[in-house]
Amino acid sequence: MERAVAAALLALVLLPTTSPAEDFSLRVADGNRALADEGFFPSPVEALGGVKGGFYFGVEAEATYDSNFFITQDYPESEVTADLTPWITYRTDPEGGALWSFEARYAPTLHTYWNNSYLNGVDHSADMRLKFNGARTNVELFASYDEVSSADRLAGGFIEGSIFNYGIRGSYQVAPRTKLLAAWTASQSDYSSGARSGSDIYTSQISGLWDATERISIGPVLRHTLTRSDTTGERDAIATLVDLRYKWGERFFFDAAAGVEFAKNSRQGGGRDAGFTGGLDVQYVMNERWTWQGGVHYVTVPSPVNLNYMVEDLSFDTSVIRTFERGSLEFGLGFSFSQYEPVGLIAVNREDDDFLHAFVTYRRKIYNDRILWTSTLRVAENNGQKDYSQCQLSTGLSFEY
Repeated sequence: MERAVAAALLALVLLPTTSPAEDFSLRVADGNRALADEGFFPSPVEALGGVKGGFYFGVEAEATYDSNFFITQDYPESEVTADLTPWITYRTDPEGGALWSFEARYAPTLHTYWNNSYLNGVDHSADMRLKFNGARTNVELFASYDEVSSADRLAGGFIEGSIFNYGIRGSYQVAPRTKLLAAWTASQSDYSSGARSGSDIYTSQISGLWDATERISIGPVLRHTLTRSDTTGERDAIATLVDLRYKWGERFFFDAAAGVEFAKNSRQGGGRDAGFTGGLDVQYVMNERWTWQGGVHYVTVPSPVNLNYMVEDLSFDTSVIRTFERGSLEFGLGFSFSQYEPVGLIAVNREDDDFLHAFVTYRRKIYNDRILWTSTLRVAENNGQKDYSQCQLSTGLSFEY
């Protein structure tokens, strides 16, 4: 029974949920969070001991109604989409006790559209991780590839594209209360439809973390980011930050970084311009039934459609999760402020965007806890260069065997 519960929770984590069109263009900046400690925030799978190593197979099916499929300002077009995703996962040591461990996953998604059948196709997704966990040294090699077919807020419409992430990160325990961390990551996005340009972002980071008390850890972060795109040229940025972590037992977790970034663009003259950078993640387990989580994230990415514009996106998100004996109910709200900054000669001024979205998700385990049913209602509104609203209703099943 314990294994079945863990499997169902793992399916909950892996089940793709439809979200308002906002993520693809920003995901290329995920390398800036390469030093995030995956073990700092609790995982429901790890809390139950995970599942045994070996091969696992599953299938996910999801149907989605979208009131504004192409996110247009005038004459929105609705669409019903059906997705089918079989997947295979291999893991050697989910408990984390082995010296070496390896994980890999492959999942093709078959998309079928009711009104736009010419878009029918298959998106492929794969990722792998190789980990070394020594007495004082931890090293991880990772890579992932995802094909995406969806509307994208920054791209201004429906896109077909891919994103490839890879890198290495590690830590060394210098002393009982002091740890050094380092990482190098590469993120590359590409659009296969429309006159849009992808980008390449290479991030190098090094930091130290000192446990000031049993609850508080603090340390400096030095980060270098190199961004390349046909629409913006090259952006070279050096950032210095302070990372602060606070942990109160197994109930409250706080991880924040803030600092100054000095950046220069190849299509602008002069030296480096200074600006704020940072982020925040927080989680509070109020009791065994209620959990609150939130975050603040700031990223800078090239605009995929506007020549000589960088997008500085500041996002806030929060959600509350109510857990039941066999399921959960989650309410969430998010704001994103996307500021367009020129980095060269521009033909027209580009307005900034304000994006608001809210959602409610219900999850329930059925059929002896081997099937996870998930339903989500999302609403979104964008104001700026393009004003539009969107409503999505999705429901799906995930089964592992």
